[in-house]
Amino acid sequence: MIHAEMYRAINASNLTAKELDFRETFEAYTSIYVGDNDSHHNYMANFWVDRMADMLEQIHLQLGYSNLNNFLTTFAYPTGIPKDFYKGLAWEGLKYEEVKGWKNKTKEQKDEIDFHIDKAKYGTKNCN
Repeated sequence: MIHAEMYRAINASNLTAKELDFRETFEAYTSIYVGDNDSHHNYMANFWVDRMADMLEQIHLQLGYSNLNNFLTTFAYPTGIPKDFYKGLAWEGLKYEEVKGWKNKTKEQKDEIDFHIDKAKYGTKNCN
């Protein structure tokens, strides 16, 4: 969804002031990554991970995944689902070495993100 919105804002013909500001900001940002084929993912890693985590946290309980929610609050996170769980989910599509935000993370930070992603994946499996 973020890719689609970025392309729409960058390529729109009758730009609003907000879209024009985004285009100029994004072009300045991508100039930092000259020759980088992954400027969109770098942008997402730098500016969208926290926002995506906030959105995921807000809608999570409304999705109706009662088994996953029970697993997470009972076994994985008995004191409540932490913000880092949602940040881990937001990183899931950005975890590769071409993304500078991922590449610059320490092994411990990467392991923590993977821990949360594994909890989400494990919680969706049936035991039958």
